[in-house]
Amino acid sequence: MFLLIPLICLAQEDEKKLRETIERFLQKSLPSKSWQLKDMKYVFDNLVGLYVVALKLKEGEEEKPVLLYVSRKMDFIIVGKIYDAKTGEELSKGHYVNLMGEPPSLKRGIDLKGLNLRGPVLGQGEMVILMSSPHCPHCRELVPQLIKKVKEKPNFSLYYKGVFFGKDHTLEGLIECVRQKKPELFWDFLLQCYTLSQEKAIDWLLKRLGKGFIEGCKEEELSEALRRDDIEVKEKIRINGIPAVIFKGKVYEGTNAILQVLFGGKN
Repeated sequence: MFLLIPLICLAQEDEKKLRETIERFLQKSLPSKSWQLKDMKYVFDNLVGLYVVALKLKEGEEEKPVLLYVSRKMDFIIVGKIYDAKTGEELSKGHYVNLMGEPPSLKRGIDLKGLNLRGPVLGQGEMVILMSSPHCPHCRELVPQLIKKVKEKPNFSLYYKGVFFGKDHTLEGLIECVRQKKPELFWDFLLQCYTLSQEKAIDWLLKRLGKGFIEGCKEEELSEALRRDDIEVKEKIRINGIPAVIFKGKVYEGTNAILQVLFGGKN
């Protein structure tokens, strides 16, 4: 059950400006231009000090719920979830439900035959495709747990797809380089990237493969392979956020949802 939150209706002038801001943002940010804005509701939430904007976007038969947070001056937009810093409680789902009601299921079917899956694969069993970045805080929480669980009890064939997150793509490039040139170290290096700082993860690789290997990871074909993965995840699979997995042909997003569907719980 979600508690009601203190919401304030907008003045007509503010409402017009907010709608124009959101529509302009969607036009520039959506990877596919065929999405249509089916519905949009918004209020100002005093609790977080932001405008809460709930959207329904539609492309063909697919309907996608989207939640945005807009600064008071409407000069910044936040895409993603918001949490109460004191309690750790996620507020975003309650925001969406209060405005739009329960969203449609995000567990969309994916045609696995059309995906570019590359090894090395960890474990044996049902296919799990992990989409993640070592710069994503929630991914850093999930991925070490996932690797550990699959190593201990390899009931899954775990594939990894790197996604660009933030401006620094150094680790993503090195992960792809190890994948192609030293696949036997891939999952061990991936674990270092998700548990250590970037500097320490690179040092781990440097001690094992040397400076020459790292310098050789700047080849254009390596970064091109990573870009293809990133484009496929964002434009073909069209996830809402990371971490995400594809399991039994369905997309699951978020640490708790992924651990629940794969292992039946958080721990």
